[in-house]
This record gives sequence, structure tokens and C-alpha cells, in this order.
Amino acid sequence: MQEIHHRVKNNLQVVASLLNLQASRIRQPEARAEFQSARDRVRTLATLHRHLYAHGELHTINMREFLIELCNQLFQAMGEKAGERLRLEIEAPELKMSSDQAVPLALIVTEAVSNAVKYAFPGGRRGSISVYLKADRGHAELEISDDGVGIPAGRMETEAGTRDGIGIQLIRGFARQLGATLKVEGGHGTRYKVYLPLQRKRLDSPLLGTLASKTPV
Repeated sequence: MQEIHHRVKNNLQVVASLLNLQASRIRQPEARAEFQSARDRVRTLATLHRHLYAHGELHTINMREFLIELCNQLFQAMGEKAGERLRLEIEAPELKMSSDQAVPLALIVTEAVSNAVKYAFPGGRRGSISVYLKADRGHAELEISDDGVGIPAGRMETEAGTRDGIGIQLIRGFARQLGATLKVEGGHGTRYKVYLPLQRKRLDSPLLGTLASKTPV
């Protein structure tokens, strides 16, 4: 199983590299951004598979370590360094989560954090992005927030395009896959809240293939 996860991770990294290469050849900014978004989603899955084999937990993920690496990876992919223009704060317990649940949750984080970096702080504006995860009595709550310009009326035209697009569609789809309650708040910044029941044992999920202490970092 460790070898399988290792090979899957390598293959996903190859796909991400191909998407990145293709994006560099596209002149239209909107099309290039779509390829880069697809690259980031594939990289998220590759990072998850690396954690599955590197830490000896073949079916569970340490969410604290994973979220720290994932969010810094997203910042780097978009040309940002946490703690400079944008502050990144992650608060998560040493929670071991089933890989079946960690996959859609990681993709929710990818979409929300990417949207915040791209659209919430136009014109070189400074701000902060926070990712909080907590668990209690068989449930987990994930909150991703920023103190940027917000999403008035659920949509926002920005210098980089329309903020309400495939990203929020994917967030809603992955939340449904988790059997989670999703709440999106706009106005003074943007906040995504996901509340889900935790799996006590690993279950194979046929849906995975159907969906197209505070720690300053």
C-alpha cells in the first residue's frame, strides 16, 4: 500500500507539471488561470498521498501537519510567502482523519484559500487568511476565513475576474459528499464553515471519483 500511494503521488505530480507547462504556453489570462487552478487541485491530491505513505498511516491523515504543508504550498504556487503581504494562520489539532474524508476536505481548503489569495486582496492590499479545524464528540468543524473585500450578494467582480465560479461549486459539491453542513458568509471578508460527522473507521467512498493551539506560519 505504501508503494501504491508513492506511485500515485508521483503520477499526480507528473500531471501537475504537465498542466503547469501547458499553462505557461497560454496567452489568455482567464484560460491560463483555469489551468493553474487545475494544477493546484492535482497537487493537493499528490500531497495527501505523500502523507499517507511517508508517515506510515495508510488510511488516515494527520490533519495538522497536512494543512500546514497544503496551505504553504498554495501560497507558494500563487507567488505569495506567508507572513509577508498576507498573513496565514492555521489552528488544528493532531486529528487523524480518514483519507476518504480528508480528500474532499483538502479540496475545500484548496478552493477557499486559493480564492482568498486571488481575489480578496486586490491592488496589493494586505490582510490575513485563517484556517481553523476542531473536533469534538464525533464531529469536526472547518472554518476558512479572510479579512479581504468580501463577496457582496454572493458574487464579486475583481481585477482577476468573477469570484463566484467553479470554486464555490466545488466547495458545495465536496461538502455534500462529506454529508456536511456548509455556510458561506460575505461582507467584511469571507468565511466558509463546514460541519461534518467524523468517520470512526475507513469506508470506501464511491463518490470520490464522481466530482469534477494557533500556529502562525
